Amino acid sequence: MRNMKESPHTCQMDENSTRKNRNQISPITDFEIENGVLKEYLGSSETVAIPDGVTSIGDNAFWNCSSLISIDIPDSVISIGDSAFEWCKSLQSIHIPDSVTSIGNDAFRWCETLTAIEIPDHVTSIGENAFACCHSLKSIHIPDGVTSIGDCAFMFCDSLESIHIPESVTSIGIHTFLGCEALTSIHIPDGITSIGDMMFCRCRSLTSIHIPDSVTAIGDKAFFGCYALSSIEIPASVEEIGEYAFPSNTAIRNNSSVTIPPISDFDIAHGTLKRYLGKSNSPIIPDSITRIGDYAFEDCLALTAIKIPDSVTSIGNYAFCSCTALTSIKIPNSITSIKKSTFFECSALTSIEIPNGVTSIGPMAFSNCHKLISIKIPDRVTSIGADAFEYCESLPAIKIPDRVTSIGYGAFDGCCSLTSIRIPEGITRIDMSTFFGCKALTSIEIPDSVTIIEERAFTLCESLKSIHIPDSVTSIGDEAFFGCDSLESIEVPKSVTHIGRNAFPVDAKIIRV
Repeated sequence: MRNMKESPHTCQMDENSTRKNRNQISPITDFEIENGVLKEYLGSSETVAIPDGVTSIGDNAFWNCSSLISIDIPDSVISIGDSAFEWCKSLQSIHIPDSVTSIGNDAFRWCETLTAIEIPDHVTSIGENAFACCHSLKSIHIPDGVTSIGDCAFMFCDSLESIHIPESVTSIGIHTFLGCEALTSIHIPDGITSIGDMMFCRCRSLTSIHIPDSVTAIGDKAFFGCYALSSIEIPASVEEIGEYAFPSNTAIRNNSSVTIPPISDFDIAHGTLKRYLGKSNSPIIPDSITRIGDYAFEDCLALTAIKIPDSVTSIGNYAFCSCTALTSIKIPNSITSIKKSTFFECSALTSIEIPNGVTSIGPMAFSNCHKLISIKIPDRVTSIGADAFEYCESLPAIKIPDRVTSIGYGAFDGCCSLTSIRIPEGITRIDMSTFFGCKALTSIEIPDSVTIIEERAFTLCESLKSIHIPDSVTSIGDEAFFGCDSLESIEVPKSVTHIGRNAFPVDAKIIRV
């Protein structure tokens, strides 16, 4: 799930290798069209021209078209469906014609190279997650006709410096600008009545904001992590203020009748550390704590080291997410699982030892730990979640225990220093993008238990010189070995009944055995 922010990578993958020998303009046969709806794009071109007469770009029509760079949408199109261009990670430019009146949920989510976009004047709403994780998006024009902006619409658009929200907007969802770290200023229209949960959370560059008198409620963590926000004035109209709505260093002028609770270093309830609110670089967690809750230390930028007491039996999702100065941590033996995004973007973390009692590593658990050079996975671990070690760019090797029977998609995506890895016998499928961009990987042995090699499983493993595909394999997905340009020949067993588009390097010799 690349449903979180990715930092700039120290190891850049050569995208040019994915583009050679591809058509520059997609032929008409590449489109599945039914009653004016473009249901699916079947091609692999970098530049696409949608045929005239198409009135709607359907849900998921271009989903995960990773080679798509630019697209021409004709004036006949009036709607762009849910997830229409989601995961088009190479898409750099797109012109949305004035005929378009609606943009669906997740429409451009994870279009991480898209730098600018202009929304047509006839659009009245922006869907949920519409531009989430568009990391290169610097500017966007929202027309005066827009009345609502959905949940998470611009979440993790971390290059977005400013945005003008027109006065026509009366509704803005939760998490809308979460993680927009470059955002310095924003205008909240007078018609807005609620600033939702985490709406501006982690907008680290936000220096000033005006809350209009129309606002009656400020949600949980609405401005949490906005450490550049030196002061804020709460209007008398506000009747409700959520937990951790403001950063602890912000001077608050409260004109409302709502009492803002005092902030202590630890927010504890029933043995659970809900949130650390202090500024110490090495806080001591009280021995009374039995659980570290979700997001407890999220975005604690000063945190360099921490000792977790043996009383702790559970560490929540995102618990240490974006603790970018954290260099070391000792996990007690009482912990049995590393949950979702627990150490996501702990970019200074160099090594970590997982206790022997741990049996599972959750999705994105160590994603974007760019300096991680060593990690020991204990023998009891049976599952490694999606994107678990994504972009651990300094990790040279990792041993996967024999008990592991499940490795999620993208688990080692972008681990560009990884030279070798052994896949255990219990694995039955190599999921999508598992080893995508592992450009230092020279060899890998696929066990006889594997039956399916998913799309882009080994894409851009450009140093891979040899690979053995066992007779157990029946399916090889799109671009599975594309860009593995050191592979001169590949033996494909007769058991393989499906081979996807661009499954192998262009120049590789394919031998059926």
